[in-house]
Amino acid sequence: MNAKRIGALALAAALTLPVFALTGCAKDDTIVLRVYNWEEYMDEGGEGSYDADYNGDEQAPAMTERFEAWYEETYGTPIRVEYTTFGTNEDMYNQLMLANEGDYDLLCPSEYMIMKLAAEDRLERYDESFFDPAIEENYYIRNVSPFIRGIFDGNRINKADASDDSTWTDYAAGYMWGVTGFIYNPKYVEYDELKELGWDIMRAPQYRNKVTTKDNVRDSYFVALAILYRDEIEALDPSAPDYGTKLAEIMNRTDEETIEQVEAVMQEMDENIYGYETDTGKADIVSGKIWLNFAWSGDAVYAMDLAEAGEDEDGNEAESELLNFFIPDECANLWFDGWVMPKGAQKQPAQAFVNFLSMPENAVRNMYYIGYSGVIAGEEVLGYIKDCYEIDPEEYESDEDYVPYDLSYFFGDTVETGSAVFYADREQAEHRQLQAHYPTKETTLRCAVMDYYGEEANENINELWSRIKAETLDGWAIAVLIVAAVLIVAVPLFAKFGGKLDFRGKPKKGYKLVKQENIRHQ
Repeated sequence: MNAKRIGALALAAALTLPVFALTGCAKDDTIVLRVYNWEEYMDEGGEGSYDADYNGDEQAPAMTERFEAWYEETYGTPIRVEYTTFGTNEDMYNQLMLANEGDYDLLCPSEYMIMKLAAEDRLERYDESFFDPAIEENYYIRNVSPFIRGIFDGNRINKADASDDSTWTDYAAGYMWGVTGFIYNPKYVEYDELKELGWDIMRAPQYRNKVTTKDNVRDSYFVALAILYRDEIEALDPSAPDYGTKLAEIMNRTDEETIEQVEAVMQEMDENIYGYETDTGKADIVSGKIWLNFAWSGDAVYAMDLAEAGEDEDGNEAESELLNFFIPDECANLWFDGWVMPKGAQKQPAQAFVNFLSMPENAVRNMYYIGYSGVIAGEEVLGYIKDCYEIDPEEYESDEDYVPYDLSYFFGDTVETGSAVFYADREQAEHRQLQAHYPTKETTLRCAVMDYYGEEANENINELWSRIKAETLDGWAIAVLIVAAVLIVAVPLFAKFGGKLDFRGKPKKGYKLVKQENIRHQ
């Protein structure tokens, strides 16, 4: 479970959502809604939940239980959520391929997987009524950030077919979003040096065996592209109207020449990094095993919180550390996870589940529990962010120590004009949790979304990844084989001869071999 943000006491009263007793769960008309989500990606209630931490409710129900109560109260029909989790987009996809149509009602893939599933015609479209703000239960369309809605509306599913104008919005509702960068320990890493290196941190010899990257081809490929085309990216004019389009084109190149050059960069990265990881990097940087960790912004917030609190992932006391988050100047990945309905899904309850999660109080609960940034805006969410990060300038000795922070781009007209600008601690705004949790508009403009590459390019890039990982495995694989071979020979011999065997060899000249039973152990 991810660490929780502090200081949100002001919202406690607003988040006291009544949970009605479910009745008739054994009735024949009970709907079974099958939801397939990322691990630790929704409020599970109890210890560590918002209500437990701030309302003292140690028995706080999980989000799925809250939904079951709300759905029956709202629609008059009992429902039960079968909630299962996956570890990667590819795990989710493979499981979906093995399932029958109708086995799942809701999935939560990332942006490129949404595009892949839609392009393969494996998804149901959202109903037009889902986007009608006049319908009382349509919380998503009323509360989704205008920034997020604009990106979902503006990204086509099938970019190769000009006649297909369907977008992400037709098939997906946003859930969480963020950017990528590096968590780093400022005791060992200079910020000015990071600014100079950018993504080339991965190949910098001064960080050899002190930096990790993600154990998936897409993130590693993105980093290598940023290194390979840094000069071309920096030559772009950020003020030009086509800047975003040009940046996205560079960061989604998959032609043969690019793949070949990227592979050479990835080999250099592979030789320099400590290793590949999916979830262990947070613990490794908190413990000091590494100095830099390529991270999704939500994980960065979690690691910074954990280190600052002086705890490890198991809750054991550890030395308190201040870690920072760095987003390279040239570009970063803007990522999204969203709710989609596979073919055969029960659309009405599935869409109701998305709307329920989009109630601002529930969006805050989930953000608090998992540590990531939700796509939902509105006054309650802004209030939560301010409770976490807003400061009083009068408490600071110097005006150099705080800055105005503008999140108007994210909240838009969902809040009162001007209310999304507040004062924040400069360190928070420029180096720590705030800029990871909610990056500035300027940061988002130099971010690119990773596309679905298509089957041929996917196959070529996966083959590249197999070659990189095969080289990575060679050293330790040989060591494992040697150890295994020794054990295969030694274990049977020891079982047969027991203590009669002595593997120490002949003594050096001038020494005599001492029997084991004559050695004293202190």
